[in-house]
Amino acid sequence: MKFVFVCPEKQKAFGSASFEIISNKGIALDKEGHKFLDAKVALNKPCPFCGKKHVYHASELSCPLGSLEEEKNHLKENTHGKYQKNTTD
Repeated sequence: MKFVFVCPEKQKAFGSASFEIISNKGIALDKEGHKFLDAKVALNKPCPFCGKKHVYHASELSCPLGSLEEEKNHLKENTHGKYQKNTTD
């Protein structure tokens, strides 16, 4: 699974599956009672824009599932298991 990261130095987004979850304290509640994941994600490879290995709090990451769901709404799977543009929209 790829996560979407933003280089804090260059403000450019990139996707990477080379990361690990660290400092995972599980689900926590904020002051308003909203749940959030209290964890950090560390890159295993250097950032493609600045060359540093960044560490991000889970709240700083974009949700890759939102992008996938949006993509599936515009694409349909063909008989070979590949997606093609949905022309019935």
